[in-house]
Amino acid sequence: MKPVIRGFIQARMSSRRYPGKVLAPFRGEAMIRHVVRAVEEALSAEHVIVVTSVESSDDPLERYIESLDRHVYRGPLDNVLARFVASAQEYPCDWIMRINGDSPLLAPELIRLVVSHVNQGVPDVVTTIFPRSFPKGQNVELIRVSALQSIVMDDTTRDDQEHVTPYFYRHPDRFQIVNVESGDRRFADLSLAVDTIEDLCRLEQLSTEELRRFSPPVLATSSASS
Repeated sequence: MKPVIRGFIQARMSSRRYPGKVLAPFRGEAMIRHVVRAVEEALSAEHVIVVTSVESSDDPLERYIESLDRHVYRGPLDNVLARFVASAQEYPCDWIMRINGDSPLLAPELIRLVVSHVNQGVPDVVTTIFPRSFPKGQNVELIRVSALQSIVMDDTTRDDQEHVTPYFYRHPDRFQIVNVESGDRRFADLSLAVDTIEDLCRLEQLSTEELRRFSPPVLATSSASS
């Protein structure tokens, strides 16, 4: 049976450096619309869930996503890991794809490449950041739900709870981790993510040719496991 993969886009309106950024206009649409579209192209619209918080500040985000006729899950603001675990129960699947909502230039091709590794061996995590070789904003992390559910919340740190996956990367002896690598690690220090309004303006001005230059072809994958 084909495994069920859902794309969970992590987003909130209460960004410290750029509040409301996920709904900021980017090339004529809300920034998060570009992220949703990239995941839809790689998976399907019905398998996209925006995972946000229960805080009232995220009510406008929920209304916007619902206007697109897409799913929203709301959970704790400060424990994103718990939010993801609960969202996987609400929307059952075999794999969770974790995507950041501040990545409007995310490439669907990279998402599809990560997904292609699901049936190769028995990975617990397929990632592009262990180590990072693509620019920030081209991050895709695919997590087996059973591996996510195996985490004991009492053993997690604040960083684990905020960023979801560091726990796996600290315990490569316990989890089968496959890393998808770019052919040029020089791009790892670049950013195609939006942290500030200056980032938004800079990315809006990137041409298609420049964007291709920042996204070199994938040449290899590596595996770290127990």
